[in-house]
Amino acid sequence: MFSLTLKTFESNINIAVKKEVLKTLMDSNYYTTLQYQEFVDDQQNARRKNDGDKVFAKTVRSGLVKDVRQRDVKHNKYYVRVEQNKKLYDPFPLYSVSDNKNSFVDKICRPNNLYKEVTESIFNMYLSYLKTENPQWYKKTQRELSNLR
Repeated sequence: MFSLTLKTFESNINIAVKKEVLKTLMDSNYYTTLQYQEFVDDQQNARRKNDGDKVFAKTVRSGLVKDVRQRDVKHNKYYVRVEQNKKLYDPFPLYSVSDNKNSFVDKICRPNNLYKEVTESIFNMYLSYLKTENPQWYKKTQRELSNLR
């Protein structure tokens, strides 16, 4: 009986360690607008704790990689929210410079939380737009995103 509980204890520890390793490797950050923020990070970006319909950009740490000097470096993937037509999502419809001419079917039946993997520079431009609501940042980000395809 003692060996059975010891094995159970060891397997529970292994599961807990694996979950912690996965959590560390798959760490995500969720970015939003000032209107929907839950907290502000060190770079003054509006953030949320969990993914959802009020998240417009996110980073996912997909693990550690070795750089040229064999040091461990975090490897991030950057995502921005896009619409069904693959244009950059505009969370500020009042200042909108995009042509959000989606039909009723598009708005109701098709998912609106699509993310596209982008470069770090495009991601940072979109974060600037979310932070400042300046339409110039939206235009610049959309132009870079269309060049990425």
